[in-house]
Amino acid sequence: MADSPLRASIDVAHVPSKTTLLESRWPKLALPRVPLLAGPTPLELHESLSHAAGGELWIKRDDLTHPVYGGNKVRKLERLLGDAIAEGADTIVTTGAAGSHHVLATTLFGKRLGLAVHGLLVPQAASEHVTLDLRAMLGLGAEITPVSYFSAVPAATAALITRLRLSGKKPYVIPPGGSNGIGALGYVEAGLEIAQQMLERRLPEPDAIVVPLGSGGTVAGLAVGLAAAGCLVPIHAMRVTPRGFVGRALVLAQIRSAIERLRLSDDRFPRILGVATDLYRIDDHELGEGYGLPTPQARAAMRLAEEHGLLLDPTYTGKTLAGALRLLREGTTASGKRIQRVLYVHTLSSAPLRPLAEKSPSIPHRLDRLLT
Repeated sequence: MADSPLRASIDVAHVPSKTTLLESRWPKLALPRVPLLAGPTPLELHESLSHAAGGELWIKRDDLTHPVYGGNKVRKLERLLGDAIAEGADTIVTTGAAGSHHVLATTLFGKRLGLAVHGLLVPQAASEHVTLDLRAMLGLGAEITPVSYFSAVPAATAALITRLRLSGKKPYVIPPGGSNGIGALGYVEAGLEIAQQMLERRLPEPDAIVVPLGSGGTVAGLAVGLAAAGCLVPIHAMRVTPRGFVGRALVLAQIRSAIERLRLSDDRFPRILGVATDLYRIDDHELGEGYGLPTPQARAAMRLAEEHGLLLDPTYTGKTLAGALRLLREGTTASGKRIQRVLYVHTLSSAPLRPLAEKSPSIPHRLDRLLT
């Protein structure tokens, strides 16, 4: 298969899909959803990167989930915003770092649905990408509240919710990264997609699937979707957030919550908690000095990827691809065989970011402390 460099935007008409693999396979499922994706995202072999890595590197193109702003948050927001509307909410309250892709995506799609969006943001190491994200949030109309530390977020969230309710608003809280049992449903769908694409194209199963571990929902959903499809490929979750922020207990809780929601809606959905939990492993090797601080390996992966038409960021995808390349170069399977085929899930939007920031004025002084 020839290389297909990442496009700046999808060059076909974007028509959100009204059906999902989840609902088509379990027709009794009745879970709220706002259609945002046009359909399954491509699964491609990247031949030049494969040659550089010394093994097969496949890419699940979740950078193309939406032409205006793609990435993994779009899948989660289909379910989360659907649930918010079903609950009668008129305001979204959510949390992230200063350059949060999640808060940006929530603002974009929430505002399109007529919802106000409040983002509680904590400081992040300044970079051009982070600054553009923050400017785009402001330009799209997010109400930003700076919070000094993640540990202070619960109290700040509670205070904000109280103020909103006293003013007659109906707030709906979305957790950091959109990661809970509802948001994870978007990646249950992605797991089913991957399994179906491999089956339809008669592709051999990869030795490993590599995905970032930020807030846990992408990993949890993939584990459930792959387990439900009977595709038991190990998921290597590359940690990009501190160990105290997310660990196995939190991912397990999200897996359990997603399965419980699915089974409550359709009791024919399989009991796969144990299988899904055993499917993933957390890899701490790429975290480095912390969230948003690129490692030498991540910088090398970003340079290599850019040479071959793939754009990454230093916070999530640079570290994740570095982990995928490491597995191809020196990794082994549980049986001791050399890892030769890796599927990397590309979670960063490939749509141009600058147009979203064009309507934004300069960052106000009250938010200067968000960029450290």
